[in-house]
Amino acid sequence: MRAFDPDSFTQSCIDALVEHDPADAIRELIQRAVSEPRSLELACPVPLDASDDGIIHRSDAIMVCHAIFPRRFQTGIHNHGVEAVIGVWSGFEDNHLFEEAGGRLRTLVPRRVEAGEVLVLGADAIHDVHTPPTMWSAALHVYLGDISTVSRSAWASADDAASAFDGEQQQRHWTEVAVATGLVVE
Repeated sequence: MRAFDPDSFTQSCIDALVEHDPADAIRELIQRAVSEPRSLELACPVPLDASDDGIIHRSDAIMVCHAIFPRRFQTGIHNHGVEAVIGVWSGFEDNHLFEEAGGRLRTLVPRRVEAGEVLVLGADAIHDVHTPPTMWSAALHVYLGDISTVSRSAWASADDAASAFDGEQQQRHWTEVAVATGLVVE
């Protein structure tokens, strides 16, 4: 088993940005990384420290994160506004997918991403991530842009109009559930 090196992984992702299809090149990098879950587990130990925001690298061109979601967590319906490549290395993510149609959201077929699998989402993708009821879920997330600076939307339900995505509110929600389930130790 080779150790997961966040700096080397990030540099490989940055180098992939010049490829003809950067998302596909990054998908291959993530696929290799999540095929060795033990090395990721050692690099991202649980329980998490409350100060760990999961961000490995952030620039205008790319954002690299290790995302660990508490058990029974639901992100709420949101978009990213940039392409995203997500590789799960522990647990699973149920991605409830949507598309905008006539000012409303239309529900698409959900996609479960199991440990060892990778999901590529286009810049126009809309989803709501649900995690397992009995265990936390962990993934590498690489965004082809800095999602903290992109105008994003959220929906209370598929029948509601979009509103501005509130990253601070999302972080509070994650922290509340993470502390309640023991994922984060304060």
